[in-house]
Amino acid sequence: MSLVFKPTRHELFKLDRLLNIALRSSSIMRQRYQLLNQELLKNKDELKRIGIKINMELPKIYRLLDEVEEKLGENIVRRAAATMVRLNEVEFAWRNVKGVLVPKISYSKSLPEVEDRGYYPLETSKNLDRVSESMHRFLETLINYVNLVARQKTLTRELKKIERRSKALDHALIPNLILQRKRIMSKLEEIEREELSRKKRVKQLLESESIFPRAVRIM
Repeated sequence: MSLVFKPTRHELFKLDRLLNIALRSSSIMRQRYQLLNQELLKNKDELKRIGIKINMELPKIYRLLDEVEEKLGENIVRRAAATMVRLNEVEFAWRNVKGVLVPKISYSKSLPEVEDRGYYPLETSKNLDRVSESMHRFLETLINYVNLVARQKTLTRELKKIERRSKALDHALIPNLILQRKRIMSKLEEIEREELSRKKRVKQLLESESIFPRAVRIM
């Protein structure tokens, strides 16, 4: 569609229709920007909360692991870690957040029994089981953090895209259409004035011609 309109009624109709679409699109984008921005702010708060939780939990797990290594020995702990079976599958999917597709990693919360974890229970201790369970729970927190980071990046990218499009509409397309509309309206009004003036002249000419023959007959 051409963005240069001729000064005709038909072109003015086309321009008005396009201007109406542009104005509605601008309004929708502003609303969408506000919704996504609110979602981004909530995501940032949650990300901050999970980050604090990670900084608190991870040192505790490491301290517990150090205690287990001191009691059992580093070799036993390493051997147990090497024989540890894969606990759960990590799944990847897409989630719709306010109309935006956001990647999401999911991880099963179920934890296998001690005898199903791969290492020899009699060689280890309950503290090692506690470390295994703590790491498992921490992995859930970590995956949640990764999901929040991915959501933040996706929402930020979408907001920038909306911002660019809104600027193109509000500062380029819409002002251009409004200016063209003013010019076309001015041109059409000028044409109407000229047409009205022409009709008046024709009317005056016709009236003068109708008077002249009567004057001739009277003479």
